[in-house]
Amino acid sequence: MSASGTPPQPKADYRPLPARALPPLAERFLAHGRLALALSPNTLRDYRTALQHLQSAMSARGIAAVEDLGPDEVAACLGWLRDERSLAAGSLALCLVAWRMWARYLVEEGALVRDRLALTPSPKLWRSVPEVLSPEEVDRLLANPPDGDLRPRDKAALELLYALGGRASEVIGLGMTDLKEGGRLALLRGKGSKERLVPVGERARRAVAAYRDGLRKELDPRGRQEHLLLGARGGPWNRQGLWLVVQQAAVLAGITKPVWPHLLRHSFATHLLHGGADLRAVQALLGHASLTTTERYTHVDAARLRDIHRRFHPRA
Repeated sequence: MSASGTPPQPKADYRPLPARALPPLAERFLAHGRLALALSPNTLRDYRTALQHLQSAMSARGIAAVEDLGPDEVAACLGWLRDERSLAAGSLALCLVAWRMWARYLVEEGALVRDRLALTPSPKLWRSVPEVLSPEEVDRLLANPPDGDLRPRDKAALELLYALGGRASEVIGLGMTDLKEGGRLALLRGKGSKERLVPVGERARRAVAAYRDGLRKELDPRGRQEHLLLGARGGPWNRQGLWLVVQQAAVLAGITKPVWPHLLRHSFATHLLHGGADLRAVQALLGHASLTTTERYTHVDAARLRDIHRRFHPRA
Protein backbone atom coordinates (compact mmCIF):
# COMPACT_ATOMS: atom_id res chain seq x y z
CA MET A 1 0.00 0.00 0.00
CA SER A 2 1.25 3.46 -0.79
CA ALA A 3 -0.64 5.18 2.02
CA SER A 4 1.21 5.37 5.31
CA GLY A 5 -0.16 3.45 8.21
CA THR A 6 -2.98 1.01 8.23
CA PRO A 7 -6.60 2.09 8.28
CA PRO A 8 -8.80 0.34 10.81
CA GLN A 9 -10.21 -2.91 9.56
CA PRO A 10 -13.74 -2.15 8.31
CA LYS A 11 -16.52 -3.92 10.15
CA ALA A 12 -19.05 -4.51 7.40
CA ASP A 13 -16.67 -5.32 4.55
CA TYR A 14 -13.68 -6.92 6.30
CA ARG A 15 -14.03 -10.24 4.51
CA PRO A 16 -13.61 -10.52 0.72
CA LEU A 17 -16.68 -10.13 -1.44
CA PRO A 18 -18.10 -13.21 -3.17
CA ALA A 19 -16.40 -14.07 -6.44
CA ARG A 20 -17.51 -11.71 -9.19
CA ALA A 21 -16.20 -11.45 -12.73
CA LEU A 22 -14.07 -8.42 -13.51
CA PRO A 23 -13.34 -7.08 -17.02
CA PRO A 24 -10.31 -8.68 -18.73
CA LEU A 25 -8.31 -5.46 -18.36
CA ALA A 26 -8.95 -5.48 -14.64
CA GLU A 27 -7.66 -9.04 -14.40
CA ARG A 28 -4.58 -7.99 -16.37
CA PHE A 29 -4.09 -5.09 -13.96
CA LEU A 30 -4.16 -7.48 -10.99
CA ALA A 31 -1.74 -9.80 -12.76
CA HIS A 32 0.52 -6.79 -13.40
CA GLY A 33 0.35 -5.95 -9.70
CA ARG A 34 1.38 -9.48 -8.79
CA LEU A 35 4.16 -9.95 -11.34
CA ALA A 36 5.57 -6.46 -12.01
CA LEU A 37 4.82 -4.65 -8.75
CA ALA A 38 5.22 -7.66 -6.43
CA LEU A 39 2.09 -6.72 -4.49
CA SER A 40 1.25 -9.08 -1.65
CA PRO A 41 -1.68 -11.51 -1.94
CA ASN A 42 -3.55 -9.53 0.73
CA THR A 43 -3.12 -6.27 -1.19
CA LEU A 44 -4.22 -7.90 -4.43
CA ARG A 45 -7.27 -9.29 -2.68
CA ASP A 46 -8.11 -5.82 -1.36
CA TYR A 47 -7.63 -4.30 -4.82
CA ARG A 48 -9.92 -6.90 -6.37
CA THR A 49 -12.57 -6.08 -3.77
CA ALA A 50 -12.11 -2.36 -4.47
CA LEU A 51 -12.66 -2.89 -8.20
CA GLN A 52 -15.77 -4.94 -7.45
CA HIS A 53 -17.02 -2.09 -5.28
CA LEU A 54 -16.34 0.30 -8.16
CA GLN A 55 -18.42 -1.85 -10.52
CA SER A 56 -21.33 -1.84 -8.10
CA ALA A 57 -21.12 1.89 -7.42
CA MET A 58 -20.86 2.83 -11.11
CA SER A 59 -23.88 0.69 -11.89
CA ALA A 60 -25.89 2.21 -9.04
CA ARG A 61 -24.92 5.77 -10.03
CA GLY A 62 -25.55 5.23 -13.73
CA ILE A 63 -21.90 5.72 -14.77
CA ALA A 64 -21.32 3.74 -17.95
CA ALA A 65 -17.54 3.67 -18.38
CA VAL A 66 -14.24 4.45 -16.68
CA GLU A 67 -13.79 7.33 -19.14
CA ASP A 68 -16.71 9.03 -17.41
CA LEU A 69 -15.06 8.95 -13.98
CA GLY A 70 -13.93 12.36 -12.78
CA PRO A 71 -13.72 13.85 -9.29
CA ASP A 72 -17.48 14.38 -9.02
CA GLU A 73 -18.33 10.88 -10.23
CA VAL A 74 -15.74 9.28 -7.92
CA ALA A 75 -17.09 11.27 -4.97
CA ALA A 76 -20.58 10.03 -5.83
CA CYS A 77 -19.33 6.43 -5.95
CA LEU A 78 -17.56 6.79 -2.61
CA GLY A 79 -20.66 8.35 -1.10
CA TRP A 80 -22.81 5.50 -2.35
CA LEU A 81 -20.42 2.91 -0.91
CA ARG A 82 -20.41 4.75 2.41
CA ASP A 83 -24.19 5.07 2.62
CA GLU A 84 -25.37 1.87 0.95
CA ARG A 85 -22.55 -0.57 1.73
CA SER A 86 -21.53 0.93 5.10
CA LEU A 87 -17.86 1.14 4.11
CA ALA A 88 -15.66 2.75 6.73
CA ALA A 89 -13.35 5.67 5.98
CA GLY A 90 -10.34 3.35 5.77
CA SER A 91 -12.07 1.16 3.19
CA LEU A 92 -13.07 4.17 1.11
CA ALA A 93 -9.48 5.41 1.10
CA LEU A 94 -8.24 1.98 0.07
CA CYS A 95 -10.79 1.92 -2.76
CA LEU A 96 -9.56 5.26 -4.03
CA VAL A 97 -5.93 4.09 -3.98
CA ALA A 98 -6.85 0.98 -5.99
CA TRP A 99 -8.99 2.95 -8.44
CA ARG A 100 -6.19 5.46 -9.07
CA MET A 101 -3.70 2.68 -9.73
CA TRP A 102 -6.22 1.03 -12.05
CA ALA A 103 -6.75 4.26 -14.02
CA ARG A 104 -2.98 4.86 -14.25
CA TYR A 105 -2.55 1.35 -15.61
CA LEU A 106 -5.27 1.93 -18.22
CA VAL A 107 -3.49 5.08 -19.42
CA GLU A 108 -0.18 3.21 -19.65
CA GLU A 109 -1.89 0.47 -21.66
CA GLY A 110 -3.51 3.00 -23.99
CA ALA A 111 -7.00 1.97 -22.92
CA LEU A 112 -7.71 5.37 -21.34
CA VAL A 113 -6.82 8.70 -22.92
CA ARG A 114 -6.77 10.81 -19.76
CA ASP A 115 -6.65 9.92 -16.08
CA ARG A 116 -9.22 12.14 -14.38
CA LEU A 117 -9.29 9.99 -11.23
CA ALA A 118 -5.95 11.48 -10.22
CA LEU A 119 -7.75 14.80 -9.63
CA THR A 120 -9.93 13.28 -6.89
CA PRO A 121 -8.86 14.45 -3.41
CA SER A 122 -8.31 11.77 -0.79
CA PRO A 123 -10.95 11.43 1.92
CA LYS A 124 -9.65 12.31 5.36
CA LEU A 125 -8.96 9.00 7.03
CA TRP A 126 -8.96 10.09 10.60
CA ARG A 127 -11.82 12.52 10.97
CA SER A 128 -12.79 10.59 14.06
CA VAL A 129 -10.32 9.21 16.56
CA PRO A 130 -9.63 5.45 16.37
CA GLU A 131 -11.94 3.30 18.42
CA VAL A 132 -10.31 1.45 21.30
CA LEU A 133 -11.14 -1.03 24.02
CA SER A 134 -10.65 -0.07 27.63
CA PRO A 135 -8.02 -2.05 29.59
CA GLU A 136 -10.87 -3.77 31.44
CA GLU A 137 -12.50 -4.77 28.14
CA VAL A 138 -9.17 -6.10 26.87
CA ASP A 139 -8.80 -8.21 30.01
CA ARG A 140 -12.25 -9.69 29.51
CA LEU A 141 -11.62 -10.34 25.82
CA LEU A 142 -8.30 -12.13 26.41
CA ALA A 143 -9.85 -14.20 29.19
CA ASN A 144 -12.56 -15.56 26.89
CA PRO A 145 -11.10 -17.46 23.93
CA PRO A 146 -13.73 -19.71 22.31
CA ASP A 147 -14.24 -23.10 23.92
CA GLY A 148 -13.11 -26.18 22.02
CA ASP A 149 -10.05 -28.19 21.09
CA LEU A 150 -8.30 -25.13 19.63
CA ARG A 151 -8.72 -22.99 22.73
CA PRO A 152 -4.95 -22.92 23.58
CA ARG A 153 -4.14 -21.60 20.10
CA ASP A 154 -6.90 -19.03 20.24
CA LYS A 155 -5.74 -17.89 23.68
CA ALA A 156 -2.16 -17.49 22.40
CA ALA A 157 -3.38 -15.59 19.32
CA LEU A 158 -5.48 -13.15 21.35
CA GLU A 159 -2.64 -12.52 23.79
CA LEU A 160 -0.17 -11.93 20.94
CA LEU A 161 -2.46 -9.47 19.16
CA TYR A 162 -2.57 -7.20 22.19
CA ALA A 163 0.94 -7.85 23.52
CA LEU A 164 2.63 -7.06 20.19
CA GLY A 165 0.23 -4.45 18.79
CA GLY A 166 0.71 -6.25 15.50
CA ARG A 167 -1.42 -6.28 12.42
CA ALA A 168 -3.44 -9.48 11.92
CA SER A 169 -1.21 -10.50 9.01
CA GLU A 170 1.92 -9.96 11.12
CA VAL A 171 0.66 -12.12 13.96
CA ILE A 172 -0.59 -14.83 11.62
CA GLY A 173 2.75 -14.75 9.81
CA LEU A 174 4.85 -15.40 12.93
CA GLY A 175 7.16 -18.37 12.54
CA MET A 176 8.54 -20.62 15.24
CA THR A 177 11.98 -19.07 14.79
CA ASP A 178 10.56 -15.54 15.07
CA LEU A 179 10.30 -15.92 18.83
CA LYS A 180 13.64 -14.79 20.23
CA GLU A 181 15.33 -14.93 23.64
CA GLY A 182 13.14 -17.67 25.02
CA GLY A 183 9.97 -16.11 23.62
CA ARG A 184 10.58 -12.71 25.22
CA LEU A 185 10.87 -10.97 21.84
CA ALA A 186 8.96 -11.46 18.59
CA LEU A 187 10.19 -10.59 15.12
CA LEU A 188 7.35 -9.03 13.14
CA ARG A 189 7.45 -8.49 9.38
CA GLY A 190 5.42 -5.47 8.41
CA LYS A 191 4.68 -3.57 5.23
CA GLY A 192 7.42 -3.59 2.65
CA SER A 193 8.97 -6.61 4.43
CA LYS A 194 10.27 -4.27 7.13
CA GLU A 195 11.20 -6.12 10.30
CA ARG A 196 10.95 -5.03 13.92
CA LEU A 197 11.47 -6.70 17.29
CA VAL A 198 8.68 -6.27 19.83
CA PRO A 199 8.74 -7.44 23.44
CA VAL A 200 6.29 -10.23 24.37
CA GLY A 201 4.65 -9.67 27.73
CA GLU A 202 4.76 -12.36 30.41
CA ARG A 203 1.10 -13.35 30.06
CA ALA A 204 1.40 -13.70 26.29
CA ARG A 205 4.64 -15.64 26.68
CA ARG A 206 2.98 -18.13 29.02
CA ALA A 207 0.01 -18.56 26.67
CA VAL A 208 2.30 -19.13 23.68
CA ALA A 209 4.45 -21.63 25.62
CA ALA A 210 1.38 -23.60 26.72
CA TYR A 211 0.10 -23.77 23.13
CA ARG A 212 3.53 -24.53 21.63
CA ASP A 213 4.29 -27.34 24.08
CA GLY A 214 0.83 -28.86 23.91
CA LEU A 215 -1.72 -28.39 21.14
CA ARG A 216 0.77 -27.31 18.50
CA LYS A 217 2.68 -30.59 18.80
CA GLU A 218 -0.59 -32.42 18.21
CA LEU A 219 -1.37 -30.32 15.13
CA ASP A 220 2.15 -30.75 13.72
CA PRO A 221 3.50 -33.98 15.21
CA ARG A 222 6.39 -34.20 12.74
CA GLY A 223 7.45 -30.61 13.20
CA ARG A 224 7.20 -29.74 9.52
CA GLN A 225 5.37 -26.44 9.81
CA GLU A 226 7.31 -23.22 10.31
CA HIS A 227 4.26 -21.11 11.22
CA LEU A 228 3.55 -20.70 14.91
CA LEU A 229 -0.24 -20.49 14.67
CA LEU A 230 -1.75 -23.46 12.86
CA GLY A 231 -5.20 -24.31 11.59
CA ALA A 232 -7.29 -27.27 12.69
CA ARG A 233 -5.71 -29.49 10.02
CA GLY A 234 -2.15 -28.60 10.91
CA GLY A 235 -1.50 -26.10 8.11
CA PRO A 236 -0.90 -22.34 8.41
CA TRP A 237 -3.79 -20.40 9.90
CA ASN A 238 -5.41 -17.43 8.11
CA ARG A 239 -6.63 -13.92 8.90
CA GLN A 240 -10.29 -14.85 8.49
CA GLY A 241 -9.91 -17.50 11.19
CA LEU A 242 -8.28 -14.98 13.51
CA TRP A 243 -11.03 -12.45 12.79
CA LEU A 244 -13.67 -15.02 13.74
CA VAL A 245 -11.89 -15.92 16.99
CA VAL A 246 -11.73 -12.25 18.02
CA GLN A 247 -15.43 -11.81 17.35
CA GLN A 248 -16.37 -14.95 19.26
CA ALA A 249 -14.22 -13.89 22.21
CA ALA A 250 -15.93 -10.48 22.24
CA VAL A 251 -19.35 -12.13 22.43
CA LEU A 252 -18.21 -14.42 25.26
CA ALA A 253 -16.73 -11.40 27.07
CA GLY A 254 -20.04 -9.54 26.83
CA ILE A 255 -18.58 -6.71 24.75
CA THR A 256 -21.38 -5.23 22.67
CA LYS A 257 -19.38 -2.80 20.52
CA PRO A 258 -17.94 -4.10 17.20
CA VAL A 259 -14.58 -5.80 17.80
CA TRP A 260 -12.05 -6.87 15.17
CA PRO A 261 -8.31 -7.71 15.26
CA HIS A 262 -7.07 -4.22 14.41
CA LEU A 263 -8.98 -2.82 17.37
CA LEU A 264 -6.44 -4.52 19.64
CA ARG A 265 -3.65 -2.72 17.77
CA HIS A 266 -5.41 0.61 18.36
CA SER A 267 -5.87 -0.30 22.02
CA PHE A 268 -2.21 -1.33 22.36
CA ALA A 269 -1.00 2.07 21.12
CA THR A 270 -3.53 4.08 23.10
CA HIS A 271 -2.85 2.27 26.37
CA LEU A 272 0.89 2.77 25.96
CA LEU A 273 0.44 6.51 25.47
CA HIS A 274 -1.98 6.72 28.40
CA GLY A 275 0.71 5.06 30.48
CA GLY A 276 3.25 7.70 29.52
CA ALA A 277 5.12 5.95 26.70
CA ASP A 278 7.19 8.11 24.36
CA LEU A 279 5.55 8.73 20.98
CA ARG A 280 8.70 7.70 19.10
CA ALA A 281 8.84 4.43 21.01
CA VAL A 282 5.22 3.68 20.15
CA GLN A 283 6.00 4.47 16.50
CA ALA A 284 8.81 1.92 16.54
CA LEU A 285 6.66 -0.72 18.22
CA LEU A 286 3.87 -0.24 15.68
CA GLY A 287 6.25 -0.21 12.73
CA HIS A 288 4.93 3.11 11.38
CA ALA A 289 7.07 4.73 8.71
CA SER A 290 5.73 8.18 9.62
CA LEU A 291 5.31 9.70 13.07
CA THR A 292 2.19 11.42 11.75
CA THR A 293 0.46 8.05 11.56
CA THR A 294 1.26 7.36 15.21
CA GLU A 295 0.20 10.86 16.30
CA ARG A 296 -3.45 10.08 15.69
CA TYR A 297 -3.40 8.10 18.94
CA THR A 298 -2.60 11.29 20.81
CA HIS A 299 -6.00 12.50 19.62
CA VAL A 300 -7.56 9.62 21.52
CA ASP A 301 -5.84 10.82 24.67
CA ALA A 302 -6.97 14.38 23.98
CA ALA A 303 -10.54 13.17 23.55
CA ARG A 304 -10.33 11.36 26.89
CA LEU A 305 -9.04 14.51 28.60
CA ARG A 306 -11.80 16.61 27.06
CA ASP A 307 -14.37 14.11 28.34
CA ILE A 308 -12.90 14.28 31.85
CA HIS A 309 -12.91 18.10 31.70
CA ARG A 310 -16.51 18.17 30.50
CA ARG A 311 -17.66 15.80 33.26
CA PHE A 312 -15.85 17.34 36.21
CA HIS A 313 -15.02 20.99 35.55
CA PRO A 314 -17.68 23.29 37.07
CA ARG A 315 -17.61 25.65 34.07
CA ALA A 316 -17.30 23.06 31.32
